[in-house]
Amino acid sequence: MVGPSTAGRVRSGCFRDAGTDSGTVTAEFAVVLPAVMALAILLLALTQTIRIGMICQDAANAAARELVIHQGKDDPAGLVSRMAGGSSELALERSGRQVQVTLSCPVVSTPLGILPPHIQGRAVAILEE
Repeated sequence: MVGPSTAGRVRSGCFRDAGTDSGTVTAEFAVVLPAVMALAILLLALTQTIRIGMICQDAANAAARELVIHQGKDDPAGLVSRMAGGSSELALERSGRQVQVTLSCPVVSTPLGILPPHIQGRAVAILEE
């Protein structure tokens, strides 16, 4: 039971008056939300970059395999275009029995330019005589 001597007092210590902290949660939310959003966007862009890198490397491997199967007489540009998209650039470098396949695939870059604009996939085909 509370006696008359403590009825109108404000207690000090761990209890605060609810009116003094108005807007604190809103301010903390306004500071934290942009950081969380920036991190989420960076993670999504990084995931997309890794995915494009895997597709680009797979397309370069398939192009090298196509060259081995057809003994270097076929142009694998159609296969690469189907696998990696029409905006990818294919370069073939012949040196004796070897053909080096270099495929450059564009990446949708972030506004700050943190991620690379292109990713390369490379493979080497060794042709039989």
